[in-house]
Amino acid sequence: MRRYFMVSVVALLCVLATLTTPIGAQHTVYPMHQDSAVAQVNVTFQSRGYALYGEISYPENSSSPLPAVVVCEGTAGYTSMYSWLARAIAADGYVTFLFDFPGQGKSEGLRPIHGVYFPWLNLYLRFGSFHESTIHYLNGDCVQATKDAISYLIWESPVASIIDGTRIGLIGHSLGGLVVTETASQDPRVKAVVALSHATPSSVQYITVPLQFLGGAFEIAPSSKSIPILLTSYQDAHAPKELVFIAGGAHLGFTTALGPLCPCPVWQKPCCLHYALGWFDWFLKGDPQAYSDIISGDARISGVLRSRYNFGDGDCFLRRG
Repeated sequence: MRRYFMVSVVALLCVLATLTTPIGAQHTVYPMHQDSAVAQVNVTFQSRGYALYGEISYPENSSSPLPAVVVCEGTAGYTSMYSWLARAIAADGYVTFLFDFPGQGKSEGLRPIHGVYFPWLNLYLRFGSFHESTIHYLNGDCVQATKDAISYLIWESPVASIIDGTRIGLIGHSLGGLVVTETASQDPRVKAVVALSHATPSSVQYITVPLQFLGGAFEIAPSSKSIPILLTSYQDAHAPKELVFIAGGAHLGFTTALGPLCPCPVWQKPCCLHYALGWFDWFLKGDPQAYSDIISGDARISGVLRSRYNFGDGDCFLRRG
């Protein structure tokens, strides 16, 4: 039965591939989100000998120095999975830098860039990317790439002049959650962190900046360990910290992969933005309204897995509703 299922999946992908465009090294295949309030520039930068692809988004007509947020993708990820997040944060008054890790998306890796893209699902399957993601993560390439992304953004990028290098945040999903927590434990330039779905428990105890964890209450991929990892990471983290579980939230719900077929509730992304933006707005901008946002309950949070925060005076639980 299992063999029949795998054969059927492969056959289905082959049929779907006839409706797609093969992807090589070109940087013109992903759909762009057009936003009249947000400008975007596509760039490449170097990290450990790899040319990495990235997308910088920022509010149009910005003159004063802005805080910046680096967005880190998940395993075998690609920028169009997370462009919704990067552009939404940018629209709130940030410069965001979303980039592909080595061996993922449009970035160089151990193998040539070849894959297939399914536009109607916003699904890109780069050949060998799952294998490469593991290798590059274990080699420390992903953490180093994130550090290099920060350096490039504030010193060499086309928008360096509008960035306040003293207000840098990180947000990452899945593999990106591991990477942002590890990076924040090593790089003093990072001032606030949001980890989606995953984190590295052994690193959080060394993080001295505000750390927020966001997860789905229905996290079943890539494994059922996402929820206990977030719980353990929150317990080991220093205050200020927050842990929020979104009702019915799924692992892929933090992305736009699978398009209309994504098994996630419609409120997952808005709820994610509500708390993530609140976190950055309070700790990078000092916005008083943001403090109220992040300590207030919401009808979209889980009623089973209790969300909580600790700003130094013990755990306080968020009420659903």
